[in-house]
Amino acid sequence: MFRTIISLRVRRLALSAATVLALFAGAILALAFAEEPLTFRDPVSGELTDEEVSTIHNDLTYVLALAAGFGVSDSIALQIWNQLVDSEALGPGDAISYTNGGGAFYPPPDPDVVCGGKAHTKVLWPRAGDIVISTSVTTRFGVYSPFFHFPHQNAAELGALREWGWGTTDRLIGYEAYAWGGPNSMTVMGASCLYTRSVVITAPMAAGSLAAFATYLHALADAYSHLDCIAAMDALGRPWATHTTPPLDQSVPACDYHPRTPQAGDVHGREFYTYTDSLRTDAAIRAVYAELLARSAAGAGRFRPIGLDEPLVGVAGSPTLSRTLAAFVHTWDFDGAAQRRAYADELALAVLAQRQGRWRAYLPVMAR
Repeated sequence: MFRTIISLRVRRLALSAATVLALFAGAILALAFAEEPLTFRDPVSGELTDEEVSTIHNDLTYVLALAAGFGVSDSIALQIWNQLVDSEALGPGDAISYTNGGGAFYPPPDPDVVCGGKAHTKVLWPRAGDIVISTSVTTRFGVYSPFFHFPHQNAAELGALREWGWGTTDRLIGYEAYAWGGPNSMTVMGASCLYTRSVVITAPMAAGSLAAFATYLHALADAYSHLDCIAAMDALGRPWATHTTPPLDQSVPACDYHPRTPQAGDVHGREFYTYTDSLRTDAAIRAVYAELLARSAAGAGRFRPIGLDEPLVGVAGSPTLSRTLAAFVHTWDFDGAAQRRAYADELALAVLAQRQGRWRAYLPVMAR
């Protein structure tokens, strides 16, 4: 249904690149490239909704996909499915235009069995009711949250997501995360019983599809976004990583985030502008673009990709694509989301104006 909605709408808007772009604006949460002060803008209808989104996962994914050679409709699909990993559903008001809801969950383990003598009278993860309320296996509040949003850059986690996203395997083998504590425990960091188990994740998107690939791209970016937090949790001997929210728990500086009051100086706010943490954002963008280029070259692309060192002549001063991506990250702080979106729109227009069909590069050779 998702692809049907996309294809029908794009057909009406595909008259020109300019037309398409003119339509574009308690406790612990597992956010990455955190939702910024910017609401979702339906890339097809142009309608603004009330869900806050990430300029990295959402707006920039569209630009990167276009630059890698994907068509407009596929670039939109990649953008939306990437953001859906966090959002689960997008649409105006109570309406749902796009969703990655679905999949299946296993019955939870018995804490009496898996916790042994450790206190386990209070469920700390997944948060009470969240696993029931959410219909998406990617939910940031569920048993698969650490796997999708805090993956280690190894074969068992990010590697498994990549194989599934590329369609190398149709089985997504990941892990569930559970935590229990005593009656006075408030957060995962205060849990006395932490438990994980390996499972085959039943997701609503088919292995190898653009939806699965976009889901992998989201996790890939999160692996960089949360890199320091994951390392800090590993050093503490934790089986999985999550954000810590002071003063509710034993705060871990690399994981500190204030989900109710995000700001430029918190752990995700520092992923923009001139903070050292923003270097992880640069690395994440390049890693995502490398995957998009590889997927495009494997047959998904319709146009010649634009190299990182290739100038974008439609942008003032004709900076290279690499320099424009750095400008996207480092020119504005966390609060400059609207400016980042406007700049992404400018980049998308420039990419659309100068890209060429794959065969055009071979015409002179064929003529000779």
